[in-house]
Amino acid sequence: MRYIKAHEEYATSPLTISPNHSGWPHPILKRLLDGKEVGNDTFCIHHDNSLEYFADYDAWDEGSDYLLEKIKHDKQFIIDVYEGNKRIAKEAIPFVKEFEQKDITSLDNNELADFLEKSYELGSDFSAYGFIPVFSDHLFHKFTHELKSIVKTSKGKEQVDMTDPEMVHLLSTQVEMIPSRIARIELLKLALGTPEDQDINDYYDNWFWVDFGQLGPRKTLDDIHAAIKKLSADKERTQEELEVLTTSIEKTKDEQRELETTLHFTDEQKHVFSVARQFMYLKGLRMEVLFSIYAGWNKVLEEMAKRFHVDIGLLYNASIQELCAWLHETEKIDEEVLKERKKYCVWIAKTENTQEILTGDKAKEFLQNISYKEDDNLEDVLVIHGTVASPGYAQGTVKIVNRVEEINKIEEGDIMVAVATHPALLPAMKRAVAFVTDSGGITSHAAIVAREMKKPCIIGARVATKVLKDGDRIELDTKKGDIRKITE
Repeated sequence: MRYIKAHEEYATSPLTISPNHSGWPHPILKRLLDGKEVGNDTFCIHHDNSLEYFADYDAWDEGSDYLLEKIKHDKQFIIDVYEGNKRIAKEAIPFVKEFEQKDITSLDNNELADFLEKSYELGSDFSAYGFIPVFSDHLFHKFTHELKSIVKTSKGKEQVDMTDPEMVHLLSTQVEMIPSRIARIELLKLALGTPEDQDINDYYDNWFWVDFGQLGPRKTLDDIHAAIKKLSADKERTQEELEVLTTSIEKTKDEQRELETTLHFTDEQKHVFSVARQFMYLKGLRMEVLFSIYAGWNKVLEEMAKRFHVDIGLLYNASIQELCAWLHETEKIDEEVLKERKKYCVWIAKTENTQEILTGDKAKEFLQNISYKEDDNLEDVLVIHGTVASPGYAQGTVKIVNRVEEINKIEEGDIMVAVATHPALLPAMKRAVAFVTDSGGITSHAAIVAREMKKPCIIGARVATKVLKDGDRIELDTKKGDIRKITE
């Protein structure tokens, strides 16, 4: 088996990534791909709250080709994927909210374990369904290439005053609201009115989880009061934001229909872009619903840390199965083992419920015995090219930001460059004028956030974090997808 590094991520942990990881060998994903196995023995290297994710190069290459054909020709398959994602989201969020309302100190250990087991199952199943949108465009970006090809060869282009990347961006923009957008609209409405304390409490109970990320921290009720106070101070601007958020989807739908007509799209081409829009939405939905599960886990881990007198940070290096066994009093976790994992460990996905966890010499031996595809040579890179995720022109100073502790490097007007973005980096993304990422397709986290924030973004640039450094001056040409250094 020839492995390739498929993903890097920061502000994560072995525990919180485990529902995602377990989705790859999951029977649901295998069924959706008609028996093809693309996730067996995928593995993650964990260290210092970061991970490197490795997959079977050939299985992913062949599997993504197969998936692309299903996307184009099997409409029932797309319906099954969409409905599977929506069904689990509809079950998971109320389940976590109900648990949140309980006095956790009054729950016995078995009840805590029951929550962990059920929420893990939901997260694992969700990831299996959710990996169809991911797999279509991750690593090889084959779905993005298909969308570009459709636009490039379409008739009627001469009648449109847009570049190909701009057209792909418009046609693939999601037209359903992810939870964070709904939460923002509700917050804006509260700020424009005269909310009672109970109204704000109800808002918090509904949305405490929406931007938790993997490791938190969660927002407090005081944070919500402060946000409403700030928005209320400039009601004209708040009203403008509300109008944009509530009307932009219908406007986008109209623009998409008009452009598809002008480009003389066939029914199949319209279907492919419709799937792209659904996938963009489903990726954002899965990501944020998992945040609710992680918020619930954090609450359980805090209680376990108190009951068992163990550092909560160590518990994030245990598996759900180990945590539940400890709660059921069948097997206590060795804290020294958790300390070793926190330093460096390898998790290998075996089934949706099991993983092999290696530390020390065993981890080193495993890595020495794998075949790994290296990155290409980076000499003489003059212009970096990627995929346009959100249009617009930007010029600014580069700041490389991958970890939470690097957020404060970003000042207003900087261009944020990262391997990949994640929710913990949102404060930096709000200050940055534009984003560039090494990895990701049009349905990546960076692409979703850039479109929501209306900021220029180029993703899939592959070598940006290796070629660029803090302090470089660059410009983003999103008409072409180019990132150029500016020389004085």
